[in-house]
Amino acid sequence: MSTAVVYCSQTGFTERYARWLADSVGCEPIPFAERGSAAVEAADTVVLLGWFHAGGLKGARWLRSLMDARPERRYVVVGVGAYPMPSDEWPRSETDAAFEHAFPHERYPHLARFYCQGGFDFDRLCAVDKLAMRAFFRMQAKAAKTDPRVAFALDAMREGFDGTRREYLEPVLDHLRG
Repeated sequence: MSTAVVYCSQTGFTERYARWLADSVGCEPIPFAERGSAAVEAADTVVLLGWFHAGGLKGARWLRSLMDARPERRYVVVGVGAYPMPSDEWPRSETDAAFEHAFPHERYPHLARFYCQGGFDFDRLCAVDKLAMRAFFRMQAKAAKTDPRVAFALDAMREGFDGTRREYLEPVLDHLRG
């Protein structure tokens, strides 16, 4: 069975995961701009790695249309975001809501959904996202005074961070092997 690993990345963190995953399954990662390639057309399994942005997942619309057009294939989605990996302090519900928005379970019950923590690099953002993040920082500053989770996240984003870890892809690889 062949696998196509397609990714959307603005600052490089999602691309890093795509490269690691593609290396592990023996294919070349495909940038989103090349999603119409022959490798995607021929694949039995399509994996989309997209980044969470403003409550949405980049590439989700394309993957939904592909799943609707070719339901016989196997599909996997990996969302990459700034949230830490799920834990007691950072419950999975934070990312589940975004996945549900992008891919409602009632419509896509068999879609495998995974989350990997990415990073944040303000300098690599496009101009529009830089403006939006400045506004976000101002809005969150008040909440950070009373919510330690918000304060922690805000500090990390202001400083920038790289939370990528190759081992975060293990559940994805287990699923693909199974």
